[in-house]
This record gives sequence, structure tokens and C-alpha cells, in this order.
Amino acid sequence: MQTTSLRYFLTVARTGSITAASSQLNVAASAISRQIANLEAELDCVLFERLPRGMALSPAGELLARHAHQVLVRADQVVMEIREIEGLARGRIRVSCSEGFALDIIPTVIAEFHADYPGIRFEVSMLPPAQATQLVAQGDSDIAITFAMSPAEGVDVLYDGTVEMIALAAPDHPLAGAPELALSDMPNYPLALPTRDTTVRLVFDAACQAEGIVVEPVLTANVLSALLPFVRRSRGLALMSALPVQTPLRLNEIVSLPIRSHMPLSRRIQIQSMRGRRLPRSVQTFVSRIRAALPPPLPL
Repeated sequence: MQTTSLRYFLTVARTGSITAASSQLNVAASAISRQIANLEAELDCVLFERLPRGMALSPAGELLARHAHQVLVRADQVVMEIREIEGLARGRIRVSCSEGFALDIIPTVIAEFHADYPGIRFEVSMLPPAQATQLVAQGDSDIAITFAMSPAEGVDVLYDGTVEMIALAAPDHPLAGAPELALSDMPNYPLALPTRDTTVRLVFDAACQAEGIVVEPVLTANVLSALLPFVRRSRGLALMSALPVQTPLRLNEIVSLPIRSHMPLSRRIQIQSMRGRRLPRSVQTFVSRIRAALPPPLPL
């Protein structure tokens, strides 16, 4: 069994259909179907149950999926070791991260890394925190940089720290230059907040509830980038950490205000890798660059 057929097989298993796998792999559906048919003929079994709304693994398919994943991880490990002979001259780094890191810090570090090691290529997948972790745990990403609300299974933690939330405002906002902002004062201004299913909002809502504060945001968005234009063009405030907006803050396009509250307004940051996997030297070097751009890690 060649790794190509196993990759096609695993992609169909994850996406639930040949059509979805074709789109993800950018490979003709007929080619994927042919590889799966060859696998079933070679193993003399049915790997998928064909359902009205997609394909589900058969018991034999579930067994093969576990084997295929191990084979592909080992194959990637061999490729990594061969490429390490050439040091950091070439290679690929796959990064999964939540939006808070994809807006600024990850692209900035990649640009600096590329200047030193132009032969390294990057693939960045922006996903919700749990999905970013899952991608690493199953070996489809080298590292995840994400916010972690609870311990994750199947990963090693390479960095563990916290970041405080801040309020963002336009440079000409009446509060610009204030030493801090009380949480209880935030409802006095138009607010732009992430949706309730985000880690930012979960922490913020808990702090508001603890102080009996009722908040009715003017703007709610499921992407952080949608909040910034509102802040720049209004007397409003937005809530997030400083990590997604380091460049706008440095250029004084927006200003930040520390928030005083009874409950800590902080979130846990982690850099994660697949449990037990030895990372290529290029990835290790990249991780060290990311760590240097993050707040100091928590004490062990």
C-alpha cells in the first residue's frame, strides 16, 4: 500500500465523502475513487459504508485508518530526517492557530523567519482553538498556537502562558491615554465584542456576571478583524488581547487600555505539538521565535 492511497483514504474518512476529499486535496474525484477501490481489492474488504449523505468507515476501515495514520506519521518523520541533513536550507512548516494569532503575530514571525531561512515554506490553517489542537494531535499540523481553556489530549505543550485582555480605542478617543478602564465603565461606551462562543467572550461574560454588569454590544462579530474598523471610526471600544493587534498598536493606529476588574481577564496560551513526536530542527527553531514573541511562560 502506497502512502498516496493511504492519504486519499484518510482524507475521505475525515471529510465523509469523495467529493469533499477531492476539493481538499485538489485531486480528481475519479482518482480518489480508484485508489480506494484498489485498496478494497487489495485487502479484499469493504472500507466504507456508502450512505445517502456520504461515506462512513466500516469496521475494517476503522482498523486501516489507525494503521494508515501511523504509517504516514512515520513516513513524514523519515522525510524530515532526510531534509535535516541540509539543515534549514529547505522544508515545510505546518501551523494551525486560532484567529488571534493569525492576524498579526504569526505572519510577522514568519516574515522574519523567511528573511533568515528563505528555503522554508509555511502552511497556516486558521481554526477554532479545539480544531487547531485536533489537527496537531492527528499529525496534520506540526504545531498549534492557540488559546486553551482546558487540558488537551494527544499533544505535548511546548509553551504555556497567559495573556491579559485589553480594551482598544481610536487614538482620539476620550479615554486615550487613561491609565486604565474599569470593567463597570465599559457599558458607557459603544462596544464591539466577539461572539459568545469565543474564549474572549466566555472570560469577559463571566467577569461581567461576577460584578452584575449588563452589556449590550453595538457590534458582535465572529472574526476579530471585523471589530477594528468599528473602533477606528467611532467612539467605541473593542475587547481582545494585544497579540492580534501588535502592529496597529505600534503604529498608533489604535490605542490600548488595561481593564480593571474583580476577576482576572486573562486567557491561557499554548504552543502544542503531536504527543511523542520529535520535531524537525526547522520547526524547533520556528517555535523558539514564536516563544520570544509571546509573554514569558508560566512557571513550572
